[in-house]
Parts: sequence; structure tokens; C-alpha cells
Amino acid sequence: MMKEIRLSVGTLPNSSPHFGTLITFSLAFSLAQRLEKLGKSVTVVVGLVDTGSLPTDRFILEDIEYQKSLASTGKINNYLTDFEELLKKLSSYFGNLNYEIVNQSSLSLHLKAPEIINKIINEKEKIGSLLFPETKRLGLRSACSQCGLADRYGLNNCYEDTRINFFCPRHDRYSIDIQKDGLQRLEFETPLRNLIRGLLYTEDNQEKNVPYSWLRVTGSDQAGFYQEQIFYKGAALLGIDITNSPLIVYSPLVVDWAGVKLSKSILVKGGYKYLIDQQLEYLINYQRFRKKFGDEGLRKLFKEVDLWLEEPSRLFRSYTIFYFAELFKEEKVITSDIQLEEETWISLQEAQVEVFPKYDI
Repeated sequence: MMKEIRLSVGTLPNSSPHFGTLITFSLAFSLAQRLEKLGKSVTVVVGLVDTGSLPTDRFILEDIEYQKSLASTGKINNYLTDFEELLKKLSSYFGNLNYEIVNQSSLSLHLKAPEIINKIINEKEKIGSLLFPETKRLGLRSACSQCGLADRYGLNNCYEDTRINFFCPRHDRYSIDIQKDGLQRLEFETPLRNLIRGLLYTEDNQEKNVPYSWLRVTGSDQAGFYQEQIFYKGAALLGIDITNSPLIVYSPLVVDWAGVKLSKSILVKGGYKYLIDQQLEYLINYQRFRKKFGDEGLRKLFKEVDLWLEEPSRLFRSYTIFYFAELFKEEKVITSDIQLEEETWISLQEAQVEVFPKYDI
């Protein structure tokens, strides 16, 4: 029996989908449509990393960085509507494709997750040094059940067999037994999450009784370094065969005038004012793009990305903001007078000095 294909794509939903996310999601749905035309059954699985955080919800205390996740603060709900709307439009444009939205707990619920995480913990020194060379600790955390605060990089974690002890600066230590308590309360920093996800997808791909196999679409940030090289080395350290690991399709980067990636982190912090000055504010995020060009503009963007799978030269490259400025130069503007939202950002240094003592944790 032919396996269904699950096409994995993900993002940190700490803002309205930024322009790079629009590109990556569009490429994922375009690829899914082409696979369906080849007779495959495809579902696009959109992972929203609800365990990530906003810069304003990160704090430093005694040289340890703590965070409150988007799920813990409820701020993930600020942007869910934009993601849901975008996915509906993508599905409709590319032939009413099936898709589903999942969060990080979907990894923890996988039947093989306890085995994989146990292996990683047993090799925590080697894996920690590989994934987090600055701290040499696993980026494994769990939010305090009383206040939601978590040691972002797991620097204060203590490991005893299957029990992990975590530390909260307000409520002291608490623990999870990953065999008895389950894994749903665990959170994984990005490199660790990438390793765990890749290993779980590999297990699915090689298991005959699993009715689907995985492909991945992701941005070509860091030239795929941690998505592949770090993943391969991590799997080797764990002694896991990854012959059937998922194929990864990389979406092109969108770069600024200097050839540097149009950074989501800078966008979230309120940067790139020059885009607004040059009337290129639609390159900031989905909300601004849709306000300016409406559904016609979205369809034009989807059509453009769809062309990239026609010719490798279109896919294996980066695109400057000026490429899109030219593409949308003659596009009908719905509104050119966009009221800018007040965007605030507090640096970690400011958070340490000003916010943490006042923050109700």
C-alpha cells in the first residue's frame, strides 16, 4: 500500500507571518499540489512552535536566561488568526489541499519519543556539546507549573535516571519523570527540537506499519547547517540509522539591500524602518502585505513561488527585497496609507535591570 505523504513545515508564531514565512509556506503547498498531481495523498503539517517566546518575555537572573513561552502567556493567540487565514488561502489556491496545525507537544506524543529522548539524555554531554557548544548543556526545559517561567537553555537541570529536575527562581526545584509523567511538559530549544523531530520522522519513514512518510520544507537559513550536518552528527553519536531520514526542500532566502537575510527577529523588534520609508512595508509581514495588495497580491505571490519548482535556477538562489519590489511595482494597491502599529521591544539587558523585578511571576 502506498504511504500517504506528510509534508512538514513550521514557524515560531511570535508575530503575523513574516515575509519569509509566506515564501516557505507557499513553497510547501506548491510542492504538495505537484505531489498530488502525481497520484500521492498529501497533508501539509504546519508546526507552530508555541514553546518559543517573545524578547519581552525573556529575563536574565544570576546569569541564567529564563522565559515565558507563547503558550504560557497566551500571546500565541495574538497571531493565530493570521496563520489560519493564510493557510486557508494557500489551501484554496493550490487545489483545496489537506493541512493540519500542530504544536510542539505533537512530538512529545509520538510513540518513539520516550526512547529517543532517553537516548539523548544518556548522551547529554556529547549531544549538549554538539548542539549548544557555548553552554554544553541540553536545551531542554519545562515551565514551572505555578508561574510558567522556564530556564531557557536548561543550565540548572539535574538528571537522575529517568527524572529531570528543573529550577524556578521563584518556586525552587520541581521534577518530571519522563517514564511516569509523560513528555508533554517538556520543551526543546531549536537545535534539540530539530534533532528530535528528524529522528522521529525517520522512525516513521522506515516503519512499515506507519501509513505515512515525511518530507520537510524549511527556510535555507544557515545553509541548512543544523537541519542536516548537526542532525547527521547527532544521529551518529546516538548510534541511530538515518538512511530513511526525510528529504528536506529549502525555500530561498529573502535578503535585504546588503545581501543579508531579512531577519524575522529584527522585524519582531521593530527594525527595518527603511522598508516603511521606501513604501516596502508589505515585506514585513502578512498583515501589511494583505492590507496593501489584498487577495490579488497574495495570488500573485503564490503564482511566483509556484514557478520556482519549474526550474532549479529559480529555486536554488536567494531573492532580494528589490526583486519583490519590482514584482509588485504595478500591483493594484488596496491602501497605501497603513497605520503603523506601535512596536515595542525590550532588550535582555533592559529586561534584566527593569522588567524582571516588576514582572509578576
